[in-house]
Amino acid sequence: MVVSNKAKYIRSGEVILFPTESFYALGADATNGRAVKKIFRLKSRARGKPIAVMCGSWRQIKQYFVMNKTERQFARQNWPGPVTLLLKPRRQVAAAALAPVVSSPTLSSARRGSGGGQGRGRHIRIGVRIPAHARARKLALSVGAPITATSANRTGRPPTKSAAAVRRAFPGMMIMPGRCGRQRRPSTVIEIRHGQIVVLRPGALTLSP
Repeated sequence: MVVSNKAKYIRSGEVILFPTESFYALGADATNGRAVKKIFRLKSRARGKPIAVMCGSWRQIKQYFVMNKTERQFARQNWPGPVTLLLKPRRQVAAAALAPVVSSPTLSSARRGSGGGQGRGRHIRIGVRIPAHARARKLALSVGAPITATSANRTGRPPTKSAAAVRRAFPGMMIMPGRCGRQRRPSTVIEIRHGQIVVLRPGALTLSP
């Protein structure tokens, strides 16, 4: 009942605080551009810093993202887990809101082809993972769509596992009860380029050479 109530709130276009395997996160419907934009305002986040998302299952991944064989194999070896993989979103995902300006490939990458202009020759990839936190997965499944997974902290402040700390940082916001997991580092961010694994941000997962 608790998770379903929070999911209903997210589906209405609002943002909540929820625990993950590492830190508290800000959760919004990743298919709702207006809801995603609220997170940028809440965090005072620069528009050039895209926001990653999480899905609750492989079925949800397939519904909202496109994967090639190499990406699929890598993900199956590491999900659920603290690995964010850059994937091509399908139309339902609010990609323009999640990655409004791409100045560096941290959690999103964009490449311009010869066409230039908006939407033509521009291929956005969004960071996505299936978390190693049962309640976070259940929340995404209850929403029925990917949810944002950015840490619940103001820009320049460290992420936290403390419910009291996130309440102080975001007073009055709805929070999903529960505990964060034991991970003390953010997820490792990966992009697979021409079949090769490229680490864009070191994190909780250390890849073997």
